[in-house]
Amino acid sequence: MMRTNLANQTKRRVARMPGPKAVPGRDIEAPTAHEIGKRRPEVRLDGLTSLAGYLIRQAQLWVFADFNTTLAPLDIRPAQYSMLVVIRDNPGLSQMALSEVLGISRSGIIPPLDELQSRKLLKRTAASDRRTHALRLTTEGKALLAHADSLVQQHEQRLMDKVGARGHQQLLNVLEVFGRDS
Repeated sequence: MMRTNLANQTKRRVARMPGPKAVPGRDIEAPTAHEIGKRRPEVRLDGLTSLAGYLIRQAQLWVFADFNTTLAPLDIRPAQYSMLVVIRDNPGLSQMALSEVLGISRSGIIPPLDELQSRKLLKRTAASDRRTHALRLTTEGKALLAHADSLVQQHEQRLMDKVGARGHQQLLNVLEVFGRDS
């Protein structure tokens, strides 16, 4: 059922892809989506829909699109949300430990932390080793994260609605394997 659904969704996306647009000063009109769908052959995905990697990527696209839309009013991206949650749950954590646990390079974690700090959502304090910074959420950061958490629960409910309660639990069980150290 999931394979057919993803394949059909991809086919619909391909069918909705815009064709050439009219160029100002010319009498050529852009074809409608219906006309484009008629001219394009159906795209077969049989060679992909049996591959877990492809299906995981399709699921990731849906999850990220919904997650980003959900948190757009707060101007928080998935990685930033993860950072805020880990910092909340581990006050005083170092930047290096945060980068390791989230799988973000040490240099890659600095710009989003700088942005969160400039928004006054977190603060860095020098730890015993002056080269290390301990991370803590500010009062504003805690408030924003509480709001984000409620929005993320709505996102998670939409995911559950999409795959069903049993499918959601199965998905968590399968994906948890990738979150373990091995």
